[in-house]
Amino acid sequence: MYYVIQIGEHYYKHTDGVAISTEDEELAYAFTNLADAKQKAIEVEGAVRKREVSYEELQELSEQHTEEYRQLSIEEREVIETFCQYIVDIKDDEGKVII
Repeated sequence: MYYVIQIGEHYYKHTDGVAISTEDEELAYAFTNLADAKQKAIEVEGAVRKREVSYEELQELSEQHTEEYRQLSIEEREVIETFCQYIVDIKDDEGKVII
């Protein structure tokens, strides 16, 4: 289960810490915490929408993404791994990851 924020005909998304929107729900930021989603929805004057995904769908997507990742060049993999490590390292005073 996850939550997205709908703002009119668009969905909340952020890139590099900048809030933007997208027409494609699949590109929307997925919140796993309802309280965080509600807080952000208030900030951006949007509405929280609950979404569910089955285990089978997650497994299928995981396998697909793993295969796509394996097909990337070493340089592209390093960029992704560096970015992911950067995200993991961004935390607030309470140790919560900040994105």
